[in-house]
Amino acid sequence: MSRSSVLLIIGIPWATAVAVVLMVTKIHANSGRVHWGLLGSACICFSIGCLARTSVGLHDLAQAARREAAPPVPEQGPSK
Repeated sequence: MSRSSVLLIIGIPWATAVAVVLMVTKIHANSGRVHWGLLGSACICFSIGCLARTSVGLHDLAQAARREAAPPVPEQGPSK
């Protein structure tokens, strides 16, 4: 999976959270009631996005540490 695909997948929960918050705001403006269940769903979507981003960040740190600890690959000269 390419890096841009991973970043897109990470952004989906945050976009969903924003959409749900906007929906809660619209419902609240029309009816005067706050739908706490929808607001909770937005918080859950936001936390899933945060968890996904943290997971990718930790993966990147582990990859960098592995590359740093690996022995250097010898360069091959021109073959005759």
